[in-house]
Amino acid sequence: MKTYDINDALNQLKTQESAAFFTSGASMRPLLRTHKDIVIIARPAFPLAIGEVPLYKKRGVDKLILHRIIGIANDGTYIIRGDNTYKKEYVKQEDIVGVMTALYRSGKYVDCANSKRYKLYVKWNKLTYPIRYVWKTKIRAFLGKVKRKILK
Repeated sequence: MKTYDINDALNQLKTQESAAFFTSGASMRPLLRTHKDIVIIARPAFPLAIGEVPLYKKRGVDKLILHRIIGIANDGTYIIRGDNTYKKEYVKQEDIVGVMTALYRSGKYVDCANSKRYKLYVKWNKLTYPIRYVWKTKIRAFLGKVKRKILK
């Protein structure tokens, strides 16, 4: 997910402990909804842990991305993926500009470190990933082919 203005976001995180941003994009759905939910991003305290959601600058592209850490490579590179995506990304520590510490969903404050519901969501997302992956990449593709053959 990207913030509206990359330079504004970077400047705010350089001068403040944290900043709040609306998000856009579908990669972190259902947790974060485009232009509806607000994330609180704080300066990162390294090393980050699996399950945390860093905000990082994608190399070669002028935008910031907010995805979840799903693993850490031996060289310290973070393995990251959006909650609603199926492709791993490899992010170096120097590309990370912040980490999500809280969010406002439908006007309600959710603390990522202390909310039981948020922690349950993270576990559920991890647990159901294999099923969602097979559904999205295999079964839906197969059903689409069947539908196209039938409607031909």
